[in-house]
Parts: sequence; C-alpha cells; structure tokens
Amino acid sequence: MRREARDVPSTQTLLDERIARHRREILAFLRRRAPADAEEIAQETWMRVARSNPDCPDEASFRAYAYTVARRLLIDHHRHRARSVTLVPLEGGAEPMDRSDPLGAVVAGQALALVQAELEVMKPELAEVFRLRMTTGLSFKEIAARQGCSLNTALGRHHQATRRLARALSARGLRGGSRGLRGGSGGSGGSDAV
Repeated sequence: MRREARDVPSTQTLLDERIARHRREILAFLRRRAPADAEEIAQETWMRVARSNPDCPDEASFRAYAYTVARRLLIDHHRHRARSVTLVPLEGGAEPMDRSDPLGAVVAGQALALVQAELEVMKPELAEVFRLRMTTGLSFKEIAARQGCSLNTALGRHHQATRRLARALSARGLRGGSRGLRGGSGGSGGSDAV
C-alpha cells in the first residue's frame, strides 16, 4: 500500500512543526542570557532557521542546529552591546564621553560616583592597583614593581577590587559587571599581565 502525496508532510510543514516544538525552549535559553532582548533574538533565530531550511534528519539534529543559531546571535548581540558601552573617565570629572544618550550619561555619572566612593573605603593597596590600571594603563608587572609586591599579588588585588566594585554596581542596579572595570585594552589576563 503506497502513501499518497497528500499524506507526506511538506518540508515547510515539517519545519513549522519543529520550530513550534522548540520555540519556548530556545526563548527560555535566550531569556537567561539576555532578558531584555530575548524576544528579538529568538525571532531572528527562527527567521534564520527558516531561511536556511536545514536538512536535519531527526529532531535532535534540528534542536542542536537551532541552539547553534541562537547562541551565535546571542554572541553577536553581546559583542554589539560591548562596542556601544559609554565610557567615563575615573579622574577629572563625572561627565561621560558619549553625550548622545542622556539617560546613559546619568547612569554613568551615578556609576562613577559609586566607584569613587567604594575606592575610598577599599583597602588602599586594592584601590591603588585599580586606579593605576584604569588611569595610567600600566601593566600588572609595572604595578607590582610600584607596590613592591609580586605580579600575582598585583593581579589578585586588581581582581578583588574589580569584584567588589562590580558587586556594588550590581547591588544598585547599575550593571557594572567586571568587564567594564578591568581597564587597559585587554582586561586582566593574557600577555597584558607582564
């Protein structure tokens, strides 16, 4: 007995069914990583999946493909946001460098005031490492020499200061995170440390 053509689901129907089965799961994945933009990223994920019409033989392959697309879009999203961060100087006033975003300027000013207040109550050696790194761009090797400590001690002090500042910013809803507090061009790791 042969199946008639109308009994075989079309490729588009199969794709629509697979998307429907995984829509909530992918959205939940994105909401955990980018709550404010999850809907938009999910929509773009499904548009790209539909455009590419993947030839996935089974449900597990399709699911893996959908997660790959979502993860890559999420990475692109975070890269884009990292490029559009408003930077503020630590010394010389609280005026943000980017004047095109008034709300961002207020938040940046609040963050700067909080960072400066936290640095005042922080252990002097931690605050000094952080200030030297952020304002002078010295390598950690140079900072260690200035402080008369080992390279690992200087790195540890910077890490402690950065974590403390990130927690203070986060506690006040200013989303500082440690990424924007690292200083220099390469953060606290890699060849920049020596």
